[in-house]
Amino acid sequence: MDALRQLQSNTAGLLAQVDESLARWGAPEQHPVWPLLRRTGALPGDAVAGLAGWSPEPWRQQAAALRAHAAVVAAVGVDLGRLPSWDGRAGDAFAAARRRIGVDTAHRVDRMRADAAHHEELADVLTAGRASAARALARVAGSAEAVSLVTGITIGTGRGSATAPGMGAGPGFGLGASGDFGLGPEPAARAQAAATIAAELLAVVDTLLAELEALVTRGPVVVETTVVAADVPSTATTLRVEL
Repeated sequence: MDALRQLQSNTAGLLAQVDESLARWGAPEQHPVWPLLRRTGALPGDAVAGLAGWSPEPWRQQAAALRAHAAVVAAVGVDLGRLPSWDGRAGDAFAAARRRIGVDTAHRVDRMRADAAHHEELADVLTAGRASAARALARVAGSAEAVSLVTGITIGTGRGSATAPGMGAGPGFGLGASGDFGLGPEPAARAQAAATIAAELLAVVDTLLAELEALVTRGPVVVETTVVAADVPSTATTLRVEL
């Protein structure tokens, strides 16, 4: 189990509370979580769970298979170039056919290698994105917002329970001027905490999805091999065909 899967498993309760709070209380107006929710189309718990289960290995395996097929096709092209030349009236037709097949073989090899490189790019971006998500999840798991959601204790400013700016103070319990904690965060504080956590996680998911979409839209970059048609002398007996 990698870091992201381990962290996602250990923070499932926190993520569930974040999703529940967003679904029930929403988020402060103009909070950056709103455009992230619209673009990703998922709550942070679902997004992180989906990313944790999304492995780059199938892409890497496909890339390896494509490179193996490309090597086989390239070997066929080399063997084709070693065939003995024909003399006589059929020689020109044979040479033209060999050049045509050689060019087609080279194009196939180039395409398969480009597809393999594209799969590797996708896998690398997904791997980096999953690592970024794991780091973000580790950060929010130990944050003040996580403490507020999981324990019901809000970290305030010495003036009672923490509340979101501009959302008003609720009837929650506070310790007064000499204390730093309040018990039982009201919906405003809960919504603020959940939105902050959600924005941190969804920003990583949003960036990853944008990078993957750009790669898919661009597609493989084919670098074509220059095929030089030339007869390779053979030690075999030259075939002479008279029609």
